[in-house]
Amino acid sequence: MAAVASAASQIAASRGLPTDTNTNTTRWLEEAPPPLEEDAKRLFLEYSKIPEQELEQHLVEAVSTFFEALLFHVSRRKRAWDCCPYPCIGHWVFLKLQLRKHAEFEEVVRRTQQGQKFLDVGCAIGQDLRSLIHAGAPANMLYGIDLEERFFDAGKFLFKDPDVQITFRQADVLDPEALPDWRGSFSVVTCNYVFHLMSMENQETLAGMILQLLSGKAGDLVVGRTTGTEREGHYESLREGHQVYRHSIGSMQELWDRVAARFGNKVAVESWIDSAPVLTLNVMKATMDVEDMEPIRNLMFCVRLS
Repeated sequence: MAAVASAASQIAASRGLPTDTNTNTTRWLEEAPPPLEEDAKRLFLEYSKIPEQELEQHLVEAVSTFFEALLFHVSRRKRAWDCCPYPCIGHWVFLKLQLRKHAEFEEVVRRTQQGQKFLDVGCAIGQDLRSLIHAGAPANMLYGIDLEERFFDAGKFLFKDPDVQITFRQADVLDPEALPDWRGSFSVVTCNYVFHLMSMENQETLAGMILQLLSGKAGDLVVGRTTGTEREGHYESLREGHQVYRHSIGSMQELWDRVAARFGNKVAVESWIDSAPVLTLNVMKATMDVEDMEPIRNLMFCVRLS
């Protein structure tokens, strides 16, 4: 199936984000899905109410609605890949519940239960939003935005919750005019695997937008993760002619300090690197030297307004 042309993909191209022309090759598309992690499996069993013996069949049937496939769960993922062919789709990263891996997860649940709003920037199919509901967060306190709005229906189909009360909205967070009615609305924002797609200039714009979406009160929280490295700097993007900035612990802290100062905020920033690699590439399929891709690690960050 050819990638579907959309306004979102055109915006992605203009931002230097990956598009189908340079990421839907075999090295970015792992055909065999990994085993579901235990928390993701529980989400399907307990939140989506799918009996364990029917889970695989549900996923096969769900995905075949959108794309023909021979392997378990591949076509459902290919539908998302068709919408927006990022490596995190091709390598099944969207099946991992990233927010649950943050120490602040229980705090986030508690704050939503107290009536504080939570926003997922770059929410994709909304797996982290569902994990919050599963943990006890009220759905009407949860919001998600993404450049590609087709992810929203994809998530509702996958998780069997067409009437979920999460508020989804399509938005380009690099547009300075975006989301005027949402600014100052949120106590907690998460942003996972978005920063690494951008230049330093665009990362500063994104961080600034996130700070504007927060209420501005002491204790407001930003948590997230991105691909990081011990050698911060500019790297060639998957989109030809563009560069992205990959952070170290120190440079990520400096980014938030710098942008917060610009908006008159004071922040306490923590960041740390997970030792596990983000992606395990099949080097035999790779078209670039593996040294161009490594060492890539999970870089977590926590930003708290003071």
